[in-house]
Amino acid sequence: MNDELDIQSLKPWVEQSLRDNTHLLAAGYQGKTLFYDKDDVRLVIKVPHGSGLTKVINQRLLRHENAVYQQLNHSTCTARCYGLIDNTYLVIEYIDAKIIRHARPDRDSPFYATLLDAIKTLHKHNVAHFDLKRKANLLVDNDQRPVIIDFGAAVIYKPGFHPLNHYLFKLAKRFDFNAWIKHKYQHHMDEISVDDRQYYDRTLVEKISHSLKHMYRYLKGELG
Repeated sequence: MNDELDIQSLKPWVEQSLRDNTHLLAAGYQGKTLFYDKDDVRLVIKVPHGSGLTKVINQRLLRHENAVYQQLNHSTCTARCYGLIDNTYLVIEYIDAKIIRHARPDRDSPFYATLLDAIKTLHKHNVAHFDLKRKANLLVDNDQRPVIIDFGAAVIYKPGFHPLNHYLFKLAKRFDFNAWIKHKYQHHMDEISVDDRQYYDRTLVEKISHSLKHMYRYLKGELG
């Protein structure tokens, strides 16, 4: 795709699509995602949702996501980001892929080794995703390679004296590796290999969540 794409020229198309409620790819509480497909150019355009303070917050999240993409500079296993239209709409390369929940790569597939390398590359670029556990944020393309999307919750490491940021970055990295393990082993956590166990270090929040889920399943079985 052309690196010199004039994304500002897409503003009328975006605004018309919003008025007509067309070209909708997905919608959530933070915004809408439009699908642009014209003249061999295929894009995902993210639009903030809401009004007033809600819209301001969602716009800031998109600007943060754009900053993350620029930090990564089209790193491995991420889509190309073309920036913001009018500092409001985020433009990202469209990649034909399936959500990991639907693709279900086999545990022995090279997919997971590639994903692990991609996570490490993110961290080397001072970015931790923080929400890889969510299956909608991890895609599998037609070549069975991972594509990481949705960096709205990602943490960018700040050099210098930023103790809170450094703590969150370290925590987010743990979340990323734990998510990798959970995707690879799914409901068979007792089968984690010796080599992979080094990447699994549950946080206190994850331990509490696991205990609550275990208790819920137990009670559901007892009461069902």
